[in-house]
Amino acid sequence: MNAALFYRKFGLPEQVLTLEYSNKPFLKENYIRVQMLYAPINASDLISITGAYQHRITLPQIAGYEGVGKVIEAPLSYQHLIGKRILPLRGEGT
Repeated sequence: MNAALFYRKFGLPEQVLTLEYSNKPFLKENYIRVQMLYAPINASDLISITGAYQHRITLPQIAGYEGVGKVIEAPLSYQHLIGKRILPLRGEGT
């Protein structure tokens, strides 16, 4: 199961963030799966949650834009990455 802090409307983080669970999706070809170890919500993330950029954001969203994880599944050409720590960036919900 995946766990993530979602927001389905804009507002104060303590009022709009909810912890939700979902099944892991099928791993697409040539993709890797990362187990997130640390997934902070930084001060800059609060801008999106409160709605300052709502003209650029489609709800629902997962809070946060960075984190630290380790590779737990990978295609044959990336097997050498399994167990490595990585910094996934530039993706919503990381």
